[in-house]
Amino acid sequence: MHRLLIMLPVLVSAAIVLTPDPAQAHEPTCQRRDTTVTLTPDSAVRYRIAGWMCRPARPTNTVQVLMSGFTYDHKYWSLTGSGRSYVSAALQAGTAIYTVDRVGVGVSDRPPADEVTVLAEAFVAHQLVQQLRRGPSGFQHVIGVGHSYGSAIWMIEAANHHDVDALILTGYLHQANPVQQAAVAAGLHQASEDPLFANSPPPGYVTTKPGARGRSFYYLPGADKAALALDEQTKATGTSGQRATMNLARDPSYSRNITVPVLLVVGDHDALSCDIAAGLLCSTAKQVCARERDYYPTNTPVYAAVVPKAGHSINGHRTAAAMQSSLVGAWARTAFSHHAVAWSRCQA
Repeated sequence: MHRLLIMLPVLVSAAIVLTPDPAQAHEPTCQRRDTTVTLTPDSAVRYRIAGWMCRPARPTNTVQVLMSGFTYDHKYWSLTGSGRSYVSAALQAGTAIYTVDRVGVGVSDRPPADEVTVLAEAFVAHQLVQQLRRGPSGFQHVIGVGHSYGSAIWMIEAANHHDVDALILTGYLHQANPVQQAAVAAGLHQASEDPLFANSPPPGYVTTKPGARGRSFYYLPGADKAALALDEQTKATGTSGQRATMNLARDPSYSRNITVPVLLVVGDHDALSCDIAAGLLCSTAKQVCARERDYYPTNTPVYAAVVPKAGHSINGHRTAAAMQSSLVGAWARTAFSHHAVAWSRCQA
């Protein structure tokens, strides 16, 4: 059994605050580490990004940077649907983790909603990667890890900047199920109307309606009830800019410019990615490969894995350990050597 991890060295060229964080008290090796970023290369306006740096027991030169999905913050990676969190599994596997509240969510700054787009967040991710690599304690290898919209961020970042060493993309394939996309959209409302957001987020910020997350993001027979309840209690916001641009990464011009190893992970009951009636098959890794291989260059290693009895938000399902252990942790350690292991490599 293998597990997944991520960590961050000192972020240079940015303001950093390093403090123990009560919200991550169950992850005892994590410390709060913030930085500042801009949304575009020519902007002078800097926004604070809240981050958590997690170190494994032994030294490592590889860091995984975690990006959450739409209406999720860093707490997604601490859901314990399988009995332990993604972060805990990663630390046990021996790599480092840097998990963030993306700009506009959690305790990070909230820019105007129309400015928080997938293109802006891809540039933010690029700044984080560069900060992680700098200095005497910089990491040699940086892996971009995303969930859903977070995967879209990493696809664009990798295509535009070519500065990550590998990608782990969960819950995001090139073809989506439009029926479920419409259902998710119908389950949104203005964050200012939600009792969980009494601090009145700016106009254009949305969140899921109370009780909507189960039907939007979960395969309920496989969901962990406690994880789903926590998901509802800790939900985050999304923006009008994200909604308008989140499908941009499905443009093949991005994936065809990705040159590093890619691991695609999807739940076999992910209603946003899978629909038998529409021909969107994802019950097996072979089916995922058939859908995705041609979107990437022939010399880009592409792998696929399917988590059984899991919906879109994999970490809240009881089978999440299939991703955390036997898949992602081992793959992260062999991504640079291309050794054959338990997942399926998609043949060009």
